[in-house]
Amino acid sequence: MRGGAIPLLAWACLLAVLMAGNWVWTGDAIQVGAFGFAVLVIVLAAAWLVATHRGAIRRGPPEPPPPGRAEAAPDLSFAAVLAAIAVASILFGLTWAYFLVYFGGGLLILSLGRLALEVQAARASRELHESRSLPDSAEQERGP
Repeated sequence: MRGGAIPLLAWACLLAVLMAGNWVWTGDAIQVGAFGFAVLVIVLAAAWLVATHRGAIRRGPPEPPPPGRAEAAPDLSFAAVLAAIAVASILFGLTWAYFLVYFGGGLLILSLGRLALEVQAARASRELHESRSLPDSAEQERGP
């Protein structure tokens, strides 16, 4: 991801400024420690992004992918939204009402099943696209 570390570094700077203000205002060691830990984790995440991919610190659009295999990327995923709602329901249910944990667990199982179907459909779509594009590339290699 190109430029992926820049928002993390900006967020770390904002948290560092808020940490300094909180330190001056309250002087509470627990709050300052929590802010400091958050800043450290975010800076380490940005450093990890830069270390694994040098494009993470550069601005601009990402480099185009190399030509070759087509990627099947869905426009939207209903299963991903359901999985997020299920996890939120489970976490909320742990503190408020256990029936939400059971509801979220069932919804998570259903959404993961739906996600498996979406992945299977994406693979089938990619294979169909690749099978249709092979004769065209073979004709281009033969020439007129």
